[in-house]
Amino acid sequence: MKPAYQLLAIITVVLLFVLTSVTTFVSAKPNTLVRDEIPDEYKWDFTDIYPDWETWSAEMATMEKMMDEYAALQGTLSKGPESLLKAYLLGDELGKILDKVWSYASLQSDTDTRDNDLAAKYQQIRIVYSKFNIATSWFGPEMLKIPWETMKSWLDENEKLAPYRFGIEKLYRTQAHVLGEEEEQLLSYFGPFNGTPRSIYQAISTADIEYKDVVLSTGDTVKATETQTFATLRTSHVQEDRAKIFEALYDVFNGNINTYAAIYNGVLQRDWARAQARNYGSCLEATLDGSNIPLAVYESLLASVKAGTEPIKRYMKLRKEVLGLDSYHLYDGFAPLVDYEQAYDYNDITKLITE
Repeated sequence: MKPAYQLLAIITVVLLFVLTSVTTFVSAKPNTLVRDEIPDEYKWDFTDIYPDWETWSAEMATMEKMMDEYAALQGTLSKGPESLLKAYLLGDELGKILDKVWSYASLQSDTDTRDNDLAAKYQQIRIVYSKFNIATSWFGPEMLKIPWETMKSWLDENEKLAPYRFGIEKLYRTQAHVLGEEEEQLLSYFGPFNGTPRSIYQAISTADIEYKDVVLSTGDTVKATETQTFATLRTSHVQEDRAKIFEALYDVFNGNINTYAAIYNGVLQRDWARAQARNYGSCLEATLDGSNIPLAVYESLLASVKAGTEPIKRYMKLRKEVLGLDSYHLYDGFAPLVDYEQAYDYNDITKLITE
């Protein structure tokens, strides 16, 4: 996990404890996980992106042709602001198409991560995405050959370049970490490989995962999926039930603990290699530099969070007392403090939110 996300995770956990809600949402969903048996009203409408796979394939072909056009612009940026704008505009069009074809394949694959045909199409767009990065890898190094004073005058005198000013200024700010054209192209070849840890994690945590059944004190048998687990944690007044379903969920992950450790090690090695290749002192510096955050700011914020834990400790102690518990655990942090519970039917939510 990136350092910035670690801090976000800390804050999120604190908020979850503080803002624990007893409101739940229920739906008249069908008792099946077979997509073909589920009514369309409960499924994504992919026609908002493309009407079918044939249209998707045609758009892919269009994008690959545009990538060749973009690559042909190499060597033209220094000719003037008009040439630079032309490259940016074409890049925008490429980005729009890439976002659509990526989303269509990615979301389709999410509907059933065990479907190899969908997985193959998703892999296809990942390969094209890698080709996109290769086709555009020359852009940054070539732009940085233009002196900043020249670039600044182009930006000041051409309103059409205004939407790109922030990105251009960021590129010049981080130019010490931008490599030459050949080196940038070489790094771009590692794009698909860099996503391997995530792909492995998704496969073992979704497609191949087998959740356990748990018998609650009510006599009901529930499957300890992530959704069901946290629904139970937020509504159950029985600590034993909370403990059962919490442990059942994480025992599934614990059963593959060495694999998850290997995946995480892959993430660390990847991020270290990226930081070293781009001449950063650490992975933390590389992560923060993208948002122009000084290292001292992050360290100060982290120190403040660590030093300010007393209120959350007092809150947990108070929850333990109110719930009448002898011991307090992570799974108790979601438990409702009152007996009142309001449930909303899924079919009414859209109207309610709209109003």
